[in-house]
Amino acid sequence: MKKSIIQIFLISLLCLSCHHNKKGDAASGEEEFFASRAQVIAGNPALHLMKEELTMNAVTIYTSRENIRATTTGFVQAAKIQQGNRVKAGEHVFSIKTKEAEALGDEILKDPDINITGVIHINAKNTGIITQVFFQEGDYVAEGDVMAEVTKPNSLAVKLYVPYEYNQEVTLQKRVSVRLPDGEWLKGVVKQLLPSEDVVSQTMPYLVTLTPFRFLPENLNLTVSVPLHLKDNALAVPRKAVQSNEEQTDFWVMKILNDTLAIRQTVFLGLQSDSLIELKNSPLTPEDRIVIDGAYGLPDTASIMVVPQL
Repeated sequence: MKKSIIQIFLISLLCLSCHHNKKGDAASGEEEFFASRAQVIAGNPALHLMKEELTMNAVTIYTSRENIRATTTGFVQAAKIQQGNRVKAGEHVFSIKTKEAEALGDEILKDPDINITGVIHINAKNTGIITQVFFQEGDYVAEGDVMAEVTKPNSLAVKLYVPYEYNQEVTLQKRVSVRLPDGEWLKGVVKQLLPSEDVVSQTMPYLVTLTPFRFLPENLNLTVSVPLHLKDNALAVPRKAVQSNEEQTDFWVMKILNDTLAIRQTVFLGLQSDSLIELKNSPLTPEDRIVIDGAYGLPDTASIMVVPQL
């Protein structure tokens, strides 16, 4: 009797051990299944206003300047301007003492019977900003010498360098976007083609005016974006969603069938921007779910796990 009880006890222990092993194997298999699934971020194709642009280099220039010239030969008695000063039309900017007056001396010039000062006033003809000053007090100048340079602020233009192969894309009155070095965007209009071409870079220079006007320093490096194509309600996806072969001849996205399965969907590319790619004639709709991040390296049919972030 005692021997039977011992046998029953041993059989019970064996069954209990087998039961625990089965549970452990099942848990281990489940963990391996989830571990083998690729983690991805899901999203939807969306309708966007897509535009394709050509980005080119440009620089600021001032197209209208005035040279303030000496109207007589003599010595600069007073220079009332400095580089960067704003002047108005008719404003007194220089005084020149003629060489004859300098030879006579102040004592003779002060004689009321002579009534000659020998000092000639030079005035600015136009309103603008002094960009260069070439003479200071005491300097000798000859008649016709350029004493200073005045730049008209409203003559600011953007000189756009267009590669010759794109000359058909840039036309007069075309609206463009101008990007400043700090990232700010301004609107511009192509106004003029200059009759010259850079020999080294083989580019054609155009002048672009800013709207509204902005005062900017000369020789500031800019970039100009010229729109090439525009399409409204284009079905587009993030760039990361689109995969390709090594030759970049075939393209596809991974369409999500359910939360655990994604399949390859061939697509044809249209317009592209920095962040989006248009899908041309695609069977996909904005209601479909696709892999927008994590699709790289997935097989044609992939077991996936949708996560909020990678």
